[in-house]
Amino acid sequence: MAPHADITGVVAAEHAAPSRDWAGPLLRLAHLDTDACLSPEDSRAVLATARGALARFADDPQRLPRRPQLLPQLLGALNDDDTSGRDIAGIIARDPALAANLLKLANSALYRRDTLAVESLDRAVAMVGVDGLRHLVAVALMQPVMRVEGGVFGRLPELVWEHTQRTALVAARLAGPSGREAVFAAQLLALLQGLGAIVVVQVLRDAAAGSAGRVPDAAAMARVLHRWSPRLGCAVAREWGLSERLMQALREQTADDVATLGPLARVLASAAPEAGDAMENPPVANAA
Repeated sequence: MAPHADITGVVAAEHAAPSRDWAGPLLRLAHLDTDACLSPEDSRAVLATARGALARFADDPQRLPRRPQLLPQLLGALNDDDTSGRDIAGIIARDPALAANLLKLANSALYRRDTLAVESLDRAVAMVGVDGLRHLVAVALMQPVMRVEGGVFGRLPELVWEHTQRTALVAARLAGPSGREAVFAAQLLALLQGLGAIVVVQVLRDAAAGSAGRVPDAAAMARVLHRWSPRLGCAVAREWGLSERLMQALREQTADDVATLGPLARVLASAAPEAGDAMENPPVANAA
């Protein structure tokens, strides 16, 4: 990860309009593009404070979210083709909070496939299969560390969390032709960027805490989210001992030319905007 000293380069890069916008739709859905904004001078001051805090987060592991306790065991099991869904469920069962989270997710509108409630881990496994369980486990592991109050940003953290889940699902679809391991890597990549985005929102919220309910310019905040979310996600991946492949794909998210991205980075670069567009412009159901 680049040192604190390169913050000037990151700030300069933010001045270019993002070519793969996923943050803009979330800010608009949170009505942060229409609410009263700070003056240009105050907005610059808040964003400068936020960037300094984000640089400290990126450089200081103690400031980053702690690794979920079961992450090493679950990653090992999920990446082993010989591991059965029942084996994975057995690991999850050792953590009641994680098991409850997994069942809650399996029963959510995003995942539930029929009217019957999913009441056991074994049934959740039977319903979604091992590949589906990979996604559910990854999301459930990340969920506790992604919760943050919105403050002056209202629904934005909730929208970031929804966008992260949707991005992971789109990423899984796009990576599907490359095989099971690529699918899980793409899902985890989406969740790491989403975790980074939550940290960015928290830092922006704290920086704007004394602004009497006013927020910086939405376009400027979108640029901060685009530039710093993968950077913070990469710092988390490094601290949690995840693969260099994941970290490299996150580093590549700030590139302007999609053609320069590696295959895994391209998946995330396509999935995040698609998920944002789907949230802002949901498909209209056909009339009966």
